[in-house]
Amino acid sequence: MELLSFSAMFRELARVQSNFRKPPAHCTVKEFQVSMPNCVNPRERESMLQDRYSFTNVSQSAPSRFLRHFSPLLLALLSCLVLALAASAGQLTTPQDGPNRLELSYTLEMERPSTHLLQVEISVAKVEVPVLRFAMPVWAPGRYAIYDFAKNVQEFTVVGANGQALPWVQPDKQTWAVNTSDCGGTVKVLYKVFANDLTGSFSQFDTSHGAINGASVFMYLPGNKPDPLTLTIHPPHGWKIVSGFSMSPSQTTFQVPNYDVLIDTPLEIGPDCWVKDFEEDGKTFRVAVHSYPDQDGDADNRSALVEGLKKIVHSEMAMMPAPDFNHYTFLFHFDPGLPMGDGMEHLNSTDIIVHGKLSDSGLSQALETAAHEFFHLWNVKRLRPTGLGPFDYSREAYTRSLWFVEGITTYYSYVNLLRSGIWSQQEFLDRLAGEVRALREAPGRRLMSAESSSFHAWFFDRSPQMQETNFANTTISYYNKGALLGTLLDLKIRSATRGEKSLDDVMRLMYRKFYSSPAASYYLRGRGYTEKDILDAVNQVSGTGFTPFFQQYVAGTVPLPYNEVLAKAGLAVLVATSSQAPPSLGVLVEPVDTGVRIFAVQPGGAADRAGLSRDDVLISVDDQSLATESLADRLSIYTAGAKVPFEVERHENRLFITVQLDPPRPDEYSITELPGATDEQVKIRQGWLNASQQGPAQSSPAEAAAGRFRNPTSF
Repeated sequence: MELLSFSAMFRELARVQSNFRKPPAHCTVKEFQVSMPNCVNPRERESMLQDRYSFTNVSQSAPSRFLRHFSPLLLALLSCLVLALAASAGQLTTPQDGPNRLELSYTLEMERPSTHLLQVEISVAKVEVPVLRFAMPVWAPGRYAIYDFAKNVQEFTVVGANGQALPWVQPDKQTWAVNTSDCGGTVKVLYKVFANDLTGSFSQFDTSHGAINGASVFMYLPGNKPDPLTLTIHPPHGWKIVSGFSMSPSQTTFQVPNYDVLIDTPLEIGPDCWVKDFEEDGKTFRVAVHSYPDQDGDADNRSALVEGLKKIVHSEMAMMPAPDFNHYTFLFHFDPGLPMGDGMEHLNSTDIIVHGKLSDSGLSQALETAAHEFFHLWNVKRLRPTGLGPFDYSREAYTRSLWFVEGITTYYSYVNLLRSGIWSQQEFLDRLAGEVRALREAPGRRLMSAESSSFHAWFFDRSPQMQETNFANTTISYYNKGALLGTLLDLKIRSATRGEKSLDDVMRLMYRKFYSSPAASYYLRGRGYTEKDILDAVNQVSGTGFTPFFQQYVAGTVPLPYNEVLAKAGLAVLVATSSQAPPSLGVLVEPVDTGVRIFAVQPGGAADRAGLSRDDVLISVDDQSLATESLADRLSIYTAGAKVPFEVERHENRLFITVQLDPPRPDEYSITELPGATDEQVKIRQGWLNASQQGPAQSSPAEAAAGRFRNPTSF
């Protein structure tokens, strides 16, 4: 129970008094007395303080209404203070199942797919409090962006035990506060949600299927997230349900342990969903493919997908402790018409959206994403930073550890694609070289650390951007730098222990320490870790001190020591410039009808020195149109240092700006073996690159280099 000081109590009383207001003329107000048990229960304290009145008679004056409210609130607050002091002295304990545990039943109606409207009913029994709050999350775990899912809620209504309408108000954009003083012990909420986005965070409901991500559909009751609930789904006739809740596609009612699990279990509901199961280490894995007609290819492509997943699952489960589930579901959506792909991790499932056909490049995209998302079942879904479970869905959950959560997971997706035989050793090294290039070409690497990128993810992790930003010059990807940090940490640990230990041992140690331990809350086993805990685990496994490494490269922006560390395995990063590389203009551009628009100007580059600006449209180079020829081709005829006139459109005016071009930027990155490697270096390299089996690569090195971090064209 939270301990309130006397000063905090009186500040709260002053806030109550200052916030007290007369209701609109068409409303009536009935005040309720705050009962002592509600104060004792920490779940409902906040609700009591925020929801102080409901609708009835306006005949009383505002002062008399305030006095009737003030006295019980003061008594309640004073009583809470006494109880808190007693609890802090060991005289009281708060039970896990408080007096306000509710009976919750959720129903999802899917009546008219063409409208994209889902109807949700939440039935609440054993209601004994005067106010119940229902809230929509503002974000969904796994996507660090404020989406305000409440914006798609409509037609909210609420009735009591006898079907009588209950009054409600919205104290903020995401909360509905219901007066339950006359509810008869039962409250039934009904509302609709518009759903027409196929991503890992939103939901889509149309005539082909329903792809349901719970945070965008289901409300929760603040203070009652731990309560178990029942979910019943009424799909259209002939539609089946595939989810992590059950292996039966005909099951429509599910018992769910709490709200967090409800929204951590995506559902694919539709008439046509190809499903295939396989077994690994006593657990069942299900592959479900939703695609539009003629977009998933033939049976051979689906078989190749399943065979690839078998290899990934086998490799990752061989590395990490056995997960605590009986079955796991891979949900795939293939659609080349989508603007981008996506992938989202969940407790015993993953939701993967592929921008492409399974019969084309979609297979390699699907397997790479699956390797990443499946590893998340250990790294973040169970082994998790403090604050990422249980979740506060009403605001951002800040952490400086996303470089570890996402970046290390990216690294291990590459490692396990190698170990499984899906990738060759060369493709693995090519992909890491591509990551080196991506970070080196990011101007923000000088300004933003891996920890800062993690903390500020809420600004740029697919976050809606309604204002212009300079992110292209000021940010880095925690996926990208985290993967490189994982590479360096792995090799340094292997070197420090003469090949006896690796980053694998750090992951297993942290999993045992922070997940395979008693639960610190109702949410799963274990407890969250801090940044210091990561450092401590690395130090323990390696037997050496990594504090300077973390200070410089994780918390700091010192350039990563690629070759210093790779040399421990007899390897080096080689950076070269091809003969075809054009001189550098120092801009990021995207094509428009009349030429190319500058998306970002790189600080200190040729364009920056000449005065070119973001949103300038380059019309021509030396009178040669950029609408009919690419900028790279136009620049390729010049040498470094050449002074070249550009025709520029700025604010609907035409002007000419001369730019002195810089030398070409390096465009060839590779990781190669050093000659004359020692036996110790060879041992480290072989231990790092050893794959259990060799197999054909699923994508070319060129595709690998383009992969995850495709940006606007840079010149």
